[in-house]
Amino acid sequence: MTDLNWLALALGAPLALVLTLGVRTLAARRGWMDQPGAARIHVVPVPRLGGVAMYAAFVITVLVVAWPLDRQTVGLLLGATLLVVFIVVDDLRGMRPRNKFLAQLAAAAVPLLFGVRIDVVSNPFEAGVVLLHAAIVIPFTLFWITGMMNAINFVDGLDGLAGGVVTIAAIVLIALSLRLGLPETATLALVLVAVVLGFLPFNVYRSSIIMGDAGSHFLGFVLAVIAIMGPAKLATAILVLGVPILDIAWSIGRRLAGGRRFADRDAEHLHHRLWEAGVPQPVIALMYYALAGVLGVIALLVERLDKIFAFLGLAVFLGVLLAVLSRAPRRRGVPRR
Repeated sequence: MTDLNWLALALGAPLALVLTLGVRTLAARRGWMDQPGAARIHVVPVPRLGGVAMYAAFVITVLVVAWPLDRQTVGLLLGATLLVVFIVVDDLRGMRPRNKFLAQLAAAAVPLLFGVRIDVVSNPFEAGVVLLHAAIVIPFTLFWITGMMNAINFVDGLDGLAGGVVTIAAIVLIALSLRLGLPETATLALVLVAVVLGFLPFNVYRSSIIMGDAGSHFLGFVLAVIAIMGPAKLATAILVLGVPILDIAWSIGRRLAGGRRFADRDAEHLHHRLWEAGVPQPVIALMYYALAGVLGVIALLVERLDKIFAFLGLAVFLGVLLAVLSRAPRRRGVPRR
């Protein structure tokens, strides 16, 4: 841990805290509020755009602790900037799902152009790596980054849930990056931890501001890019974020099977099911944190093939849990769509 630049934490967290206070005040004055509605659990309007505060704190802190910037870090910051600008428009005025997806692809393409790409993956069956064909590298990298954006966006349905899960995943990436001899990448992950920690005091139950889609997209984007800077750390990231990744996979399948668009918002995610079954919001968040933490420890301790078995075991566990919850009486109700 001595290779980490701890200024990232000392600067990022208080900066995010101050900026969140400012954004919350501005959003309340301008009427930029998230209204109760489809799949929304809160019952009163809440200021949105907390993600803008995290983004600004992240950029400023990275410019301070990582200057002069290398090429990949420039791509990370430019892509994050493009993404936040696009998705803030969605938060304030709404955006058609097709246009939103195109915005995600455009943002994901920026770090790829700056050399952040998945061109090799670890061989799960023996030591060494598998070199990906050039025709696969670009679509696979775009799929990874956009998929992570949507996974974090979909899990952002309860107070403090997305931020806490991302923090745990980033801490695991810090540990793994240091093990791989990547202190610069570890420091970027520490900046992400810092800005989320500065935001979370206002976002845990009962939240006084939410991050909005701009915030959840930003967190997913940064986490996805950091995971593939240097040697790709896909298996670790996938296992730590196994719950939101599996949740989004099942949600897309469920929506398509029901004849709906996969981007349609609904209240059928795992955290919605748990809440409707009577589990309090803080308990659900703690359950997600604990599971992400346990999976993170497993990811750091086990070998490559064992990570696959752990992920399959998680899939079975969540499948059984969702089946049980689907038959449980609903003690609370959320607008379904």
